[in-house]
Amino acid sequence: MELGVIRNLRLLIGAGALVALSGCVIGSGPCLWLQVRHDFSGRVHFREFPRADGIDTVPILILDKTQYIYAPPQSFHCLAANDVQLIGLAELPDSVGENTHVTVDGKVLEGVARGQYTRFVIQVNSILPIGRPH
Repeated sequence: MELGVIRNLRLLIGAGALVALSGCVIGSGPCLWLQVRHDFSGRVHFREFPRADGIDTVPILILDKTQYIYAPPQSFHCLAANDVQLIGLAELPDSVGENTHVTVDGKVLEGVARGQYTRFVIQVNSILPIGRPH
């Protein structure tokens, strides 16, 4: 009787650990969910992409730390994001230029719409410079 209880307890602990770690990337923390607000930090760079009517220059945030994002339409595993396009602002503040280190508050979305050039994009709520541009 006692062995059966211990075995069931081990199974319960194992199942609990599996559930607790299922949304994590070992060494990097939890996967982020799409359409949930997060804070991101990194450096802003402007990249040019060809369009039918010319060139599209867009702000790209190169993240300080790789973020892992759970995007079920693309994969049931967490996907790495190192650079994300910033969307939702008509224009960036004057204090944000090339290579400016910033903190961005926003929601992660899949980059599937026209004019979105990275796998994931951030719908920006606010952007604040951390330091001076280099």
